[in-house]
Amino acid sequence: MKSFNKFLTESNKTYQFKIGIAGPLPEGFRDDMETCLKKFKVLNMSPGKKTPIQERPLDFPQLQNMEVTYFETELEYPTTSQVLQEYVATCCKCNQGHIIVRNTNDPREEYQEIKDTAPYEAKLTTEEMEDADPGAQDHVGDNRVMELLKELEAVRKERTIDPIDSVVSGES
Repeated sequence: MKSFNKFLTESNKTYQFKIGIAGPLPEGFRDDMETCLKKFKVLNMSPGKKTPIQERPLDFPQLQNMEVTYFETELEYPTTSQVLQEYVATCCKCNQGHIIVRNTNDPREEYQEIKDTAPYEAKLTTEEMEDADPGAQDHVGDNRVMELLKELEAVRKERTIDPIDSVVSGES
């Protein structure tokens, strides 16, 4: 049976993150960030992929007309996305709102990877919506108010119990 120390040294887990920086990057930013991440033992770091300038970048809806540079990193030391984001912002002297760090297992990452090749189809033109009752508009909104008042009047007339009959006068 292996000892705990031997088992621990054999297990080599890595942690992958995608770091997005909005806006133009100063010269040598990648080297500064790699130096900053040495604390977490960087195993691998991509050179950075730039997106075209977009009116509203996907990960930064609060910013306008910005390009985003994404770095894919692999770290040996465990950390969370929030800690890494704050640490990179502090070390690289960047605005916190211009940095986003995501784990590769983040649901937003998985959603962005989904490629839907089917053409868009409006839901109102689907078969389920076309089979609706053509007179359905008569039973909703303002059209229904007068009909509802007539039903309530009919129910009031059908009621045989008079709530005032059982009241005793105040004479004692």
